[in-house]
Amino acid sequence: MTLLPSWERGVVGGAGWSEDGWEALRLAVEHSEIERLVLLATPVRDGADVPAVSAKTLLLFGTEDERTGSKAARWWKRQIPHARFEMCPGQGHDLLATTWSRVLSHLAPGTLR
Repeated sequence: MTLLPSWERGVVGGAGWSEDGWEALRLAVEHSEIERLVLLATPVRDGADVPAVSAKTLLLFGTEDERTGSKAARWWKRQIPHARFEMCPGQGHDLLATTWSRVLSHLAPGTLR
């Protein structure tokens, strides 16, 4: 598995944290070959339309995140009904380091870490 800062041909999974979650979503919608998507603590944008995404999606939010938290998690779940969402107890907005193994298990299931 190679981590890339942007989409390149052959990418089959993507993740975005905070505002970058919107960019990861956009890429997953534009490139149907992206099969798996993780959105971490991605804030709600008032009035934004969330496009239909076919990628298997995981939503991760921290229970102690004052910026997003459970309210944003519920909003995202309504926008992407097929998504799985998980709340991370005691976690704030900076989820990437603490949930990295979970992110990888979603993006590349069955691989050794």
